[in-house]
Amino acid sequence: MSVASPRPPAAPLNRAAHSSPVSSSAAEVGAEWWVEILKWGALAVFVAVPVFSLLVQPLAGRVVWTIVVAALPLFIVLVGYHRWRRICPLAFFAQIPVRLRRPGTRKASPWLEKNYYRVACAVFFVSLWLRLIATNGDGAAIALFFILLTLSAFVFGATYTGKTWCNYICPVSFIEKIYTEPHGLRETENSQCEKCSACKKFCPDINEENGYWKEIEARPKRAVYYLFPGLVFGFYFYYYLQAGSWDYYFGGSWTNQPGMFRTAFLPGHDGPTAGFFFLPEVPRAVAAILTLATFALASYVFCSLLEPVVGKLLRRRDVEADASRVRHVMLSLAAFTAFVTFYSFAGQPSLRKIRLFPAPHLILVVVVFTATLFLIRRLHRTPKTFAEESLARNIVKRWEWTDMQPPKDLHEAFLIHTIRSRESARGSAQGLLIYKDAVRETLANGFVTRDEMHLLESLRNQLQIKPADHEKVMAALAEEERAMMSDPSKQISAEKRLQLETYSHALKKYLEEVLDAEGNPDESFIVQLRAEYGVTKDEHAAVLDQLLDQTGGMAARLAEELRTIARSAQTNIALELSPSPTHDFLAGLLRRRQARAVESLLRGLSFTLEDERQAIVRDALCGADESLRESVVEKMRAILPPAIAEQLVNAYRETVQSEASLPTLTDMLYARLQNPDPYVRAAALYALGERGAADQKTLEMLNLDEHAIVRETASHLMEREGQKAEGTATHAGLITIEKMIALRSAPIFSRLAPEGLAQLARACREEAYAPDENLCVEGEQGNEVFILLTGDVRVLIKDTNEVERIVNSERAGGFIGELAVLDPAPRSATVRAGSLG
Repeated sequence: MSVASPRPPAAPLNRAAHSSPVSSSAAEVGAEWWVEILKWGALAVFVAVPVFSLLVQPLAGRVVWTIVVAALPLFIVLVGYHRWRRICPLAFFAQIPVRLRRPGTRKASPWLEKNYYRVACAVFFVSLWLRLIATNGDGAAIALFFILLTLSAFVFGATYTGKTWCNYICPVSFIEKIYTEPHGLRETENSQCEKCSACKKFCPDINEENGYWKEIEARPKRAVYYLFPGLVFGFYFYYYLQAGSWDYYFGGSWTNQPGMFRTAFLPGHDGPTAGFFFLPEVPRAVAAILTLATFALASYVFCSLLEPVVGKLLRRRDVEADASRVRHVMLSLAAFTAFVTFYSFAGQPSLRKIRLFPAPHLILVVVVFTATLFLIRRLHRTPKTFAEESLARNIVKRWEWTDMQPPKDLHEAFLIHTIRSRESARGSAQGLLIYKDAVRETLANGFVTRDEMHLLESLRNQLQIKPADHEKVMAALAEEERAMMSDPSKQISAEKRLQLETYSHALKKYLEEVLDAEGNPDESFIVQLRAEYGVTKDEHAAVLDQLLDQTGGMAARLAEELRTIARSAQTNIALELSPSPTHDFLAGLLRRRQARAVESLLRGLSFTLEDERQAIVRDALCGADESLRESVVEKMRAILPPAIAEQLVNAYRETVQSEASLPTLTDMLYARLQNPDPYVRAAALYALGERGAADQKTLEMLNLDEHAIVRETASHLMEREGQKAEGTATHAGLITIEKMIALRSAPIFSRLAPEGLAQLARACREEAYAPDENLCVEGEQGNEVFILLTGDVRVLIKDTNEVERIVNSERAGGFIGELAVLDPAPRSATVRAGSLG
């Protein structure tokens, strides 16, 4: 005899999740008034560089290269990535066409999107090479270089949309990412554009760390990070290779060499013109490029060989360290090495002239300390930590309790305390609503995938979100996602979402001005506005539809709810013709989905339907009478606007016809494998397995499903089919879906939601009892209930003479011992396995 014995599940342990909430609102950027001051100061310095270089030749190279440029990386790290993106003078020039309302409209090509790390690195490589052969000590060459760089930024801004120059071309762009990804020393507010045109996937201005984790496996990123330390060292080592000593570099004589470009491509004959000190006849242009390329290649090879070694060391300490973790550590080490290498040389020719205190050593100490602090903080970052913080920010953003401020850091137990102090029914419901809204926005931003969201267990523990409640939230969001698939204004891309939101605000403001003035929209202005934001005609129509509260988007969602109602009802009709515990379980799940779809539909139609009519519609759509349901749907033509009514009625009829075209119950079960509810998918798959109709391709596909219960069911069926083929079929214990079906047969659990059944099923254990073996004994304490899966049992009670007599018996499907859970009193009877075994 076999029984399933549910036990109360243990309370989950609470674990703190790291979070440092960061505001991403562009409007909040203005709060940092000093950033604007630095921006105009940096722009003034940038404009002054060419003028100064032309007028003060002897000091041009020293001031520009050993002071201004040398301070730049440390400045970027200290102020933060996003602040620097708002300060950068080249970004200012690239955005001038936008300010003139003449922005570029072209978007980066797919090739550039894929290889932009290589492109920016190539521009940087050429810039270093030009320094070594032309711009190091020539004021005129320096001025020309900065002017050409400025013109390039402007031309790209006038040709390409958004921050194409900053994201794909600028030689500083990949350096600022190398030194600040994935998390700077300080929190900074986002540097997103006021007019977002979705110019880049995984835009770093919206969320720098999101782009880092999404691109961490990209080969161009790996190549650039790995070669960068060698490129930096090779640049400075070339001064030694040219002169034969370090005095040439640290003494600073190279900062005042006008006209050096004239001899760069000619064979050398002395120190200033030599390519290499040991081979002076090699042109300096050739020697410089060979040195840069050689050291860059050597650095790339060294890091590539080091990567598997680091991977082995990491896996010894943490068996869960995957390829992304190893790559993250390698990128962090490469950035640290490049930063320290750069400041071992940069600025030294000028610092060594300061003799009042040991400036070079002091600066190097500051640099190493900063780099080490950044490295330590960086190494602790993981994709899971980032995902938890993304969700935490959205939760804190929805903080509604006015009696206390939201927590600044989830490491503090403040949020846990707040949630726990409101464990009333209303407080729990409010907390769950906040969690659902936060998850919805986090998924919509595209920073976290649905698979990653399932892994954020520690944050859910902090918020006291039960696993069953989390499953309900994810199932509801899956339904919303499916319903919104036909709405072009709803995109999972954070860039596209921000683009349409900012465009919507601008368009709304314009339309309000037109309405206030009782005028007509200017089509040419709207065309220009679309061009500024890079919005297509279809996207404009969707945004306008939403702003004017038309029925297009709503109709699509309501039509999907009607399709769900039709699918569920038609499938249940077929299931009732072939009754079984599994079919009854699936039918219950579909009725639940049908009821939820009806409620969603009625909420959407609440502006049209009266309360009494809503009750009639609800009863008809939830009921089993197909003709009554058809009649109510048809009546929508009289109570709804024609456009939305036509769409809803057509959606319902098309779905009914589509379901009717499925010839067998097996076909219907296959169709239900596409259902957004994981429990429906799992039950439909199990029903197919019982019918021997689950093919190998379907099982392999669902073995990769995002939900564990579907994967478990598919894996079980695959294993069972394999055992049948080998003739070695054995009983391997019940899986979760089987336990849920058994539990639902018990009256006390029959009304439990599938999330609760699943949680209870995971707490169950299956046990077999021999004939005449006791399941429980009268008078003993117990907190178990028993559901008979096979065999039978006898229920015995002792009389006054201590003689046992049989008072009842139960067979498979029976439910025994519930009083021991509901009442802590001792067992009132002995339950013994029967002779059937």
